[in-house]
Amino acid sequence: MALYEGIALIQEKQAVVLDLGTDYTKFGFTGEAAPRCIVRSEFWCPAERRYKRLHDYSSPQELYDNIVHMLHLLYFRHVLVNPKERRVVVVESLLTPTLFRETLAKVLFIHYEVSGALWVDSGRASALTLAAPVVLVVSIGARDAEVTAVVHGCPVLRALQSQPLGARAVSAELARLLDEDNGRALNLPDDVLDDIKVRACFVPGREAALQWAARGVPAEVREARRGADAVVSRRARALSAEPLFARDEELASLPDMVLQCIAQCPIDARRALAASVLVTGGGAALPGLRARLAQELRHLAKLPPYKERLQELQFKFHSAPAHENSVAWVGG
Repeated sequence: MALYEGIALIQEKQAVVLDLGTDYTKFGFTGEAAPRCIVRSEFWCPAERRYKRLHDYSSPQELYDNIVHMLHLLYFRHVLVNPKERRVVVVESLLTPTLFRETLAKVLFIHYEVSGALWVDSGRASALTLAAPVVLVVSIGARDAEVTAVVHGCPVLRALQSQPLGARAVSAELARLLDEDNGRALNLPDDVLDDIKVRACFVPGREAALQWAARGVPAEVREARRGADAVVSRRARALSAEPLFARDEELASLPDMVLQCIAQCPIDARRALAASVLVTGGGAALPGLRARLAQELRHLAKLPPYKERLQELQFKFHSAPAHENSVAWVGG
């Protein structure tokens, strides 16, 4: 046996990093700058003869089968590795249901017989990519938006904020605006809405959004796909993300979540958190979102109930070291 072959035999193989998102799953190896694959969280179900979403289940056994099929697709179709030979790092939200976490552990250890598994929360994993002692992580996922304060490597659990203000809320508002502009119910599928959102939508400044919401914008473009011909106005493109910033009596908007998280953190960490904001998640990829969030934070910090505690803070934002959708995976 050659010398280099013996060294290769005793060398431990890279662990795999798994991020099972609501809409998209990231899968790859530790030490790499990006996932090997980013695929939709769905698989072909032979029993039902259709594509099935990972998170569509009605019983623990159905969830178990979904995870088995999804991991089989990742291991043997996309990266072609033996799961028994590599450890697993699972990146997940702190608010992941216990049933999902325990079922995933059963699949990994019983069905695929992995040698070891480590669970890492997405907020702390995102903060690790910056190597900063204090980071305020704003994660905008498919279904929910979460704000996590990470202080010296530990998330402040009492300050954790979560609201259903993810990318699906933007898609729902876009569908409503398109129906208004076209004067009829278009019933566009999710993939068409996602395509319009990615290619055409943006987040305007605060003043422009208020003006356009009041009087509208006449400029129009047309979107034709799969036989569907729809008018996509500039108003729909610009105002589709407004649900993230709309305030109500419960103060449940995205800027309110950030300010409430900072207010519930220790007083000596608030200034550092405000100066170290990291926006991640697939929903954070909309052009102009960070600039609009900064404007809203500076405006709301001068109003009750934040004026007395947060008025003097200066908000600064990090540039993500990777694409917004895969920052947590890179940290894992």
